[in-house]
Amino acid sequence: MNESENIELGELIIAITKGNTDAIGEIFKRCGKAMKAVAKAYLRSDADAEDVVQDCLITIVTKANKFRENKNAKSWINTIVMNAAKNKIGYYRRRGESDLEVARGIGAELDENGLIVSEIFSQLTAKEKSLVIYKYWYKCTVAEMAAIMRRSKSTIQYQLNKLEEKLKIFYKK
Repeated sequence: MNESENIELGELIIAITKGNTDAIGEIFKRCGKAMKAVAKAYLRSDADAEDVVQDCLITIVTKANKFRENKNAKSWINTIVMNAAKNKIGYYRRRGESDLEVARGIGAELDENGLIVSEIFSQLTAKEKSLVIYKYWYKCTVAEMAAIMRRSKSTIQYQLNKLEEKLKIFYKK
């Protein structure tokens, strides 16, 4: 990546802080393959590397306001990817190798609970699915979700409460 591309990448990161929702997509388009390659250097599976890239895109959005304009954007993104990959390795080590093998097998076959979750998820709106993904998959805090979705924390908390009520009703059926 040459100097002008790096400057443009930095401008995209700054654009995120100004509310440009297309900027993260452009960052992924420009850096996605490189991000995956960095993650893959630490992790064995493509699926784990892709998960790290997705986590990093969320981190870029939530931490864009900490990016300094004169800093090397590519280096900043690579640092995020390396740290996320190392965190994933630590996560797997804490749970043992057998948990890693089980985690990689998720989705191969759905048990009864998996079928219930899949059915419930298919009945949610796009906004509700986003809330579920950010809250339970990415483990985002309300503040992080508010920053990502450009809503107030109270709005996100209200939407989460309504969603949880809806999920309880679905689950009782």
